[in-house]
Amino acid sequence: MTPEALPELAALGCAVLWAINALLLRAQADRIPPATMNATRCAVAGVLFLLLLPFDPHGGGGWRASAAELAALGGSVAVGIGVGDTLYLIALKEIGIARAMALSGVFPLTTLAWEAVLLARPPEASLAGGAVLVAAGVVLLAREPDQARPAGWRAGAGRGLEQIAPLAPARLGLGVALSLIAAAFWGLSSVLLKPGIAHLTLIQANAVRMPLVALLLLVCRILPSRTEGLRAFDRRSFLVVAATGLLGMGLGAYLFVYAIGHTAVTKAVTLTSTAPVFGLLIGAATGRERLTARLLLGMACCMGGVWAVL
Repeated sequence: MTPEALPELAALGCAVLWAINALLLRAQADRIPPATMNATRCAVAGVLFLLLLPFDPHGGGGWRASAAELAALGGSVAVGIGVGDTLYLIALKEIGIARAMALSGVFPLTTLAWEAVLLARPPEASLAGGAVLVAAGVVLLAREPDQARPAGWRAGAGRGLEQIAPLAPARLGLGVALSLIAAAFWGLSSVLLKPGIAHLTLIQANAVRMPLVALLLLVCRILPSRTEGLRAFDRRSFLVVAATGLLGMGLGAYLFVYAIGHTAVTKAVTLTSTAPVFGLLIGAATGRERLTARLLLGMACCMGGVWAVL
């Protein structure tokens, strides 16, 4: 394995963890308020990275980030995890994992757009083509299940088949809008993250990012709200959300920051956005998803996009 391949493998490993996270979080979305869920998993990950700081093998040089770099890192946190992730969790609740993942999964395209606007960097043909292929594959993978399944039912996240409730137009429109806005914020966050971590180690960067977003959500969303708060948790729900903090916001964030720091932003984002492919494979392996021609075509598009950017 060449050193050049490590960032790409890190991005794909991040995608696997995000696929597992989406399945776990969807099972909790109906009972835990989105901001509370997001703040809890970020707080758990933040504690993990703060505990790891004394053992950071590359942190001997101290904190060397400039004020501008810290501002970019803070902006990335605020718009990406603070706003984008929270909107995505609301969309999961409103329209389900299939539609929300399909719509928000186009964020490689928003990343290309933000790079062109903010960095005056026109996308390379291979990166642009790969991003479009992955976005198309995500949409194909996340469409509603085929009608061959029992009418009114679909694969649930960890609960076998679950009943599909008809969505009101207003609820569907809200979920679609929130998913697309989340994709836009994720693209902006990814572009801001690159300069923000230029002089920080991976552990230092995440030790700033995770506690900061937990604090922002606590002050700006949870404390002023009457519906958000830890009272929504029972023991099992808290353990599940905490596990997603360790996996997705802990190890997953570490791999994502590594990929962003060591390869092109759009390449890293395109590779991590293949999470639905891994979600489908997990579903097929556990008997909750049936492979069809549409799903195989979606997987082919995603894999073609990955090949194009490597």
